[in-house]
Amino acid sequence: MKNSISIEINTSNHLPMITKDYVLKNNLKEFHSFENNIDNYSEQIIVRNNFSTEKRNSLVEVLLDQNKGFSKNIIDNILKLRDSKTFTVTTGHQLCLFTGPMYFIYKILQTIKLSKTLKKKYPENNFIPVYWMASDDHDFEEIKFFNSYQKKFTHEINSENLCTGNIKTKNLDKVYRDLEIEFSNKKNINQLLQIFKESYLSNKTYSSASRHLVYELFKDYDIVVLDPNEKRLKTHFKSIIIDEISNFSTYRIVSETVGKISETYQGKFKPQVNPRKVNLFYIENKKRFRIDFKNGLFKIFNKNYSKEDLLKIVESNPENFSPNVLLRPLYQESILPNLAYVGGGSEISYWLELKDLFIFYKIPFPILSLRCSLLLLNEKDIDQISKNNLSVSDFFEQLDFIEKKYISKKNTGKYNFTNFIKEYNLLLDNQFSQLLKIDKNLNPILSSLKKRHHNDFDNLNKKIIKSLKTMDETSINQIRKLYYKIFPNGVQQERYINFSHFYSIMGTELIDELFSVIDPFEPKYKVCII
Repeated sequence: MKNSISIEINTSNHLPMITKDYVLKNNLKEFHSFENNIDNYSEQIIVRNNFSTEKRNSLVEVLLDQNKGFSKNIIDNILKLRDSKTFTVTTGHQLCLFTGPMYFIYKILQTIKLSKTLKKKYPENNFIPVYWMASDDHDFEEIKFFNSYQKKFTHEINSENLCTGNIKTKNLDKVYRDLEIEFSNKKNINQLLQIFKESYLSNKTYSSASRHLVYELFKDYDIVVLDPNEKRLKTHFKSIIIDEISNFSTYRIVSETVGKISETYQGKFKPQVNPRKVNLFYIENKKRFRIDFKNGLFKIFNKNYSKEDLLKIVESNPENFSPNVLLRPLYQESILPNLAYVGGGSEISYWLELKDLFIFYKIPFPILSLRCSLLLLNEKDIDQISKNNLSVSDFFEQLDFIEKKYISKKNTGKYNFTNFIKEYNLLLDNQFSQLLKIDKNLNPILSSLKKRHHNDFDNLNKKIIKSLKTMDETSINQIRKLYYKIFPNGVQQERYINFSHFYSIMGTELIDELFSVIDPFEPKYKVCII
């Protein structure tokens, strides 16, 4: 990157309130373990030293099976996990088509960067970055597309409630052709198409395609990909599944925690996720169904089960059960010797609901590392922002506010309607006070008159601003174009635009440049000039 500009998280205003307070260290110690400070990892390592040899061996066995045929570096990293001095740093994400929005890339890179930073600080230990594939998630509508600035690329296929890892990659040749057309004039188009082809047209399922894609994009780094939808791993989670079915512990404990957080925020806290009575799904024929509890029975799709029925299935087939968003973190920490989780603002928000649940199950709570937020702009964009007497941070306001701010700055000395209204109101108040001394009964008439004047001036001000915008149409259009580059379709760039837009321009340099600016211990919104 040629340069970067940091924006404080209070200015960017992109985080849930509770996540912002966590990062700013505001009175939330009860709801997490250690703060994300490099020195605190020494204590987290001690806490995680009791991870069992049995679980390590099981994890290594599964990872070796899942990653056959990939590079020696990947296999070497997996084998290190047998060593009690090796720990993981993890991020998880859905199997979004071609990575989905940019922030997927940022999550992976921060997980890698944190692992490397820890290795420098604690060289006697090993730290393996892990990408946890949400392969048993079934919300295909959320992941079946990605966006450039001009086009939405969609995989048209019937998912039929399938776990997304099992969805077939057929019919993706159309997306390949659309990519070819969209970026035909970009210098790295062939490289981009090759990545898509080898990932999605040469692999049969989303799970295998996503694994290949991550290893290709981050081939110069040491990421390890884990598919957790595996019987050998879920066996280690069996006791929690049994308790969830027998005692509904998640519902009880998380509800209490949400209540405590709500008290901290004096009722102004809205939980990211509310616990259900049963926080599990059931997998049958590669399809995932919610488990409901009603009238003493567990309902799965169109069948009813007794508690005893389900517990028998848990004993023989724990792989048939899939944790929901609240139990997934416990599953993760049950099967990995994990120190930290890299998550976005919303993820951190619901992780903070889970501390008491971790204590209940005697599972160490990881350090929470807020995923970095990046905005990629070019030098021309920055120059235009500066030329219009604005700052990048101004663009985190509403578009109408930005335009008014520009008009106000541009016409300082020529037009200051706000001051005029203030002076007029003062004059009016002085006159009204004199009139009220004569007759207090005039107050309703004078108040109505003042309100009418205020409305008239407000309408006049809007018309003046509209006229000034029309007179300065070129700059206003520039501002709007910049705004929709930063917030395409009204959404943050990192949550909308796919990496392909930037990769087609920068190639492999993109990944290296992004890695260089990410700092896992500096929770600021960074504007990167590419």
